[in-house]
Amino acid sequence: MALSRRAAVAAVLAALCLPFAALVPMVESASAQSSPTANAAQKSLKKGSRGKRVRQLQRALGIPADGIFGKGTKRAVKRYQRRHGLTVDGIAGPQTLSALGVGSQSSGRKSHRGGSRGGKGVRALQRKLGLPADGAFGPQTERAVKSFQRRRGLVADGVVGPQTRSALGLGQGKVLKRKRGDSGGNSGGGRKWSVIRRVISAGNRIATTPYRYGGGHGSFVDSGYDCSGSVSYALHGGGLLRSPLDSTGFMSYGRPGRGRHITIYANAGHAYMVVDGRRFDTSARSQTGSRWTSTHRSPAGYVARHPAGF
Repeated sequence: MALSRRAAVAAVLAALCLPFAALVPMVESASAQSSPTANAAQKSLKKGSRGKRVRQLQRALGIPADGIFGKGTKRAVKRYQRRHGLTVDGIAGPQTLSALGVGSQSSGRKSHRGGSRGGKGVRALQRKLGLPADGAFGPQTERAVKSFQRRRGLVADGVVGPQTRSALGLGQGKVLKRKRGDSGGNSGGGRKWSVIRRVISAGNRIATTPYRYGGGHGSFVDSGYDCSGSVSYALHGGGLLRSPLDSTGFMSYGRPGRGRHITIYANAGHAYMVVDGRRFDTSARSQTGSRWTSTHRSPAGYVARHPAGF
């Protein structure tokens, strides 16, 4: 009889406790979903991260996709950040993921028919190829894609499919190609795009060249370049400057105000330039290893000037 009472009491307790126990996972789950820390973790990938998005990141970086963010992945992220003017911290945050094309849901779902015009994807492609980023996939962009494909041993068809995207470090996304009959955009028919392309190419040539005070002032050919020497070299490459200028000289260069494609910011002690949204600045070297960077600085205290027509 005593055993029966104990069994009955146990049954009642169990009946009372089970619903509460069942509720605990639900509460924890809801808490985890609303946690700011959890949301932040979804945005950035770093050492110790695992899963599908890490595999996407690794594929975009062109390294084995095991889904584990270890030392090798961190080194690859830093290498990519250094080459593309991003903060070199080894963490794949929003900027790095966006540059790689990782995590963009819309880019992989929309089908792409015909040509590519006016899109962020085309602008990212053009920056990778060192072209003016006008967002229009014209003949010049197609030629640059074919040239890149030939150098990498890919089928030189001028179409940016999965293999070409991966080789360029663009990550997953839609196929980019020229719409037949489209001669718009940076087609090479306009002098403007040719000039901007040459400015970018000249900047690329000295992007990692050492800093040297006064470098590039006496001659465009030097072993190192300071801030105004660097800007002078790039503008000269585009045929926009005949003789080197110091930072004070750039305060009266060209036309006043910001340009549509090229803007020089100068004061008595420093000068830098922004070309199609990317900053060309010697001060970026300590962060990225390159004079090019996608981050911007305050223009306060600087005079803004631009080449006429640009």
